[in-house]
Amino acid sequence: MTAHTIHQRSPALHTSAAAYADAVSEYAALGRGELREAARAVMAVTSGRC
Repeated sequence: MTAHTIHQRSPALHTSAAAYADAVSEYAALGRGELREAARAVMAVTSGRC
């Protein structure tokens, strides 16, 4: 991997980190019931993937 390649990937890594932080923040703000519903929704969407 060259320095140029690393430089090109840096914005993508930053975007991923920012999206992750946003998601964590959203889930942290949910109440117990809301978190349970969100988990069920994620499981329903991803249950076909293994």
